[in-house]
Amino acid sequence: MPASHRANESNLQTLKRLSEGLLRSAGRTGERGHLLEIHHSSAPLFDPVFLHAESEALGVAISLARSREAEAGQRVCCDSGSLPFQDRVFDMVVLHHVVADGTEAELAEACRVTRHDGVLILLGLNRLGWRYRRQDAVRRLPGLSPLAVKSRLETLGMRMRGFAGAGLVGRSRPEFMSTGLGGLGAPLADVVILQASHAGGPAVTPLRFKKPRAAVVQSAPMRG
Repeated sequence: MPASHRANESNLQTLKRLSEGLLRSAGRTGERGHLLEIHHSSAPLFDPVFLHAESEALGVAISLARSREAEAGQRVCCDSGSLPFQDRVFDMVVLHHVVADGTEAELAEACRVTRHDGVLILLGLNRLGWRYRRQDAVRRLPGLSPLAVKSRLETLGMRMRGFAGAGLVGRSRPEFMSTGLGGLGAPLADVVILQASHAGGPAVTPLRFKKPRAAVVQSAPMRG
C-alpha cells in the first residue's frame, strides 16, 4: 500500500475518532425517534447503530450521501438539497461534513425537516483548524465557518444551542479545555460540532460535557 494511501486512511480514522468523540460527549448517540443523517462522500462514516437506537420500533433512521449516486445499502436516493420529506418530521438531523458557510441547500432543507422540538447537529472541519488546511486536496472536505453558519441559521428561524470542538493543531488527543484561558483554543479546534433548534420551539438539551475528555475542547457561547 502506498505511503500516501496509508496516510489518508490514518487521517480518516483520526477524523472519525474525533467526530465520534464529540457526538458521544454531547450525548447524541443511540437516539430514539426519526433520524436523518446527510454526509459528504469523502467523510468517514458512522456505524448505523452509533447515532440511532437499534430497534426501528423507536423510529426510522435514514442516511444519505451528498453525492447523487446511492451508496451500498442506502435506503433512499435523492437530491440532498431537495429532500422528499414533509416539514418537521425528524427528531434529529445530522449534517456530517456538508456545510461550509450556511449557503448550502442542505442546511435550509435540514431546518425544514427538523421537528419543532427536534435538534439539528452540524459536524465538520473547522475552517481555521490545522486539519482542514493540511488535508489532501483530492479528498477535500468543506471547512465549516461557525459564525457564518450561526448567522444563516438565525435567518432560517433556528437558534444556536451550543458549539464545541475536538483536536488541536493536528493532535488527536489534546488536553481538555473547558473555561477560562483554556477555552480560547476551541475556535482553533480541528473538528467542530454545532447544535441548533427552532427558535420558537422548546429548549433542547444543551451541549454539556459531564467529564473532561482528552480529545475535546469546549468554548463559551458564540456571539456576533
